[in-house]
Amino acid sequence: MRYIFGPVFSRRLGLSLGVDLVPHKICSMDCLYCEVGPTTEKTVERAEYVPLSGVKAELDEFLAFKPELDFITFSGYGEPTLHSGLGELVRYLKENYPDYRLALLTNATLLYRDDVIEDVKGIDVVLPSLDAATQPTFEKLNRPVKGLMVDDVIASIGRLIKECDCQTWVETLFVKGINDSPEEVEKLGEVIHALKPHKWQLNTVARPPAYGVEGLSYEELKGIADRVGYPNTEIVARGGVKRRKLPLPDLKEEIYNLVVRRPCPLEEISDALGVSPEEVERAVEELKREGRVKELLFGGEPYVKGLSG
Repeated sequence: MRYIFGPVFSRRLGLSLGVDLVPHKICSMDCLYCEVGPTTEKTVERAEYVPLSGVKAELDEFLAFKPELDFITFSGYGEPTLHSGLGELVRYLKENYPDYRLALLTNATLLYRDDVIEDVKGIDVVLPSLDAATQPTFEKLNRPVKGLMVDDVIASIGRLIKECDCQTWVETLFVKGINDSPEEVEKLGEVIHALKPHKWQLNTVARPPAYGVEGLSYEELKGIADRVGYPNTEIVARGGVKRRKLPLPDLKEEIYNLVVRRPCPLEEISDALGVSPEEVERAVEELKREGRVKELLFGGEPYVKGLSG
């Protein structure tokens, strides 16, 4: 399928069916750590980047089997709120598949807009990113569209929390030597305490990044959490489930559809797709022979990356 992928096991959302609403890689920022790769088109213009009818058709086909899911999640190649039909799709899912909870992964750069706020009001959990509290760090780490101010992003998250009934889980992804200084952490902590999100989730570089940056250790993240002292803080960690056995051709397609969007280690693929590591390794070897994936090292661990085209 072109517009949906998974279900995958998300460290934050459990078993999640992903929905891609923009092509690779249209976004309002070009974050150094992005697992999808460098941004190819940086914009804040909303448009129907992929046909809404095609997204609905794929969702109808998949959800007809009534799969067990924790969430249907708008995420993928770029910034989902750039799609002008997001609100229509949210309403469609709520009207036709009310048993499923919806989640949105967003960089929060468009939440200042009235139409975007209206679009997200039907979503159960919104997970906005906030990696910096000062403009120089914001520009260095997130590399936003020219003129975008971090104070506006912070205000937009505040508006989301105030005006929407959704759960708001703010994620901060820490990058060594960029946003982990005592001064930046102190300012971030002040912002988080002022915003009062339902959760503050601490993350770091865990997959091969778009540019050469490094992550923090768990102990360093724990130190940041302790210094800030926000009561609803969560350090994101990997987890997994085992749930099914797939024929090899089907498993190969599911692995490819996962790793073409983001590189993953074998263990994470196994957790995401609910199959044994041995089956994943066999499928990956075939995909490598077919020239559809390659392996690369990150942090001393092999990752599988899908080759598009």
